[in-house]
Amino acid sequence: MNILLIGAPGSGKGTLSQKLTEKFGFQHLSTGDLFRAEIARGTERGKIIDAAISKGFLAPSDILLEVMKDQLSQERYQDNVLLDGFGKTLEEAIELDSFYNIDKVIYLDVDYENLLGRILRRRICPDCGNVTTVDASGEICGKCGSKLVIRSDDKEDVFANRFKVFTEKTLPIVDYFDNKGVLTRIDANEGIDENFAKVCRAIYRDKTQEIER
Repeated sequence: MNILLIGAPGSGKGTLSQKLTEKFGFQHLSTGDLFRAEIARGTERGKIIDAAISKGFLAPSDILLEVMKDQLSQERYQDNVLLDGFGKTLEEAIELDSFYNIDKVIYLDVDYENLLGRILRRRICPDCGNVTTVDASGEICGKCGSKLVIRSDDKEDVFANRFKVFTEKTLPIVDYFDNKGVLTRIDANEGIDENFAKVCRAIYRDKTQEIER
């Protein structure tokens, strides 16, 4: 089963993806992680991506589709894959759907104020990539002991623009996959453990139906 996880910035996609990968053994692919890797390597694609996302805008579609196709063409990503945030516009989602089999789409639905609070508390480790919150871990990475930093796109003014872009550009993806009958909407306003339980129930239900067929 291949699953696409979508939601606004701060909806919990990254944290939930890590927990789901550990529980179900998914191959996990994150647009954000791939983009940050491009930026860290200093590639031309990385420079274009960095210039866009640091201001709260989306990376150009041609670059996103190049990154997606480069990864999804590999043999290990043909089944039991969890896609985290692949497809930021309706056009990109339709293109993804045209060349890759997506069995289930899970939408994490979170209120704006809740999202903003999560974003302002979020920190990332520059050394191991661990993402956490300051209220949970202080300013030191619990995995490697490095000092945590604020991501360049985790600022209130940048987030406001990111949310606007998400509403205008990405939210139509929800209707697209809902009309195809493969969407599950999760109220993800609760804590990570409660939200994780909800997503697990949706996946267990779909896996059971898949076996029965």
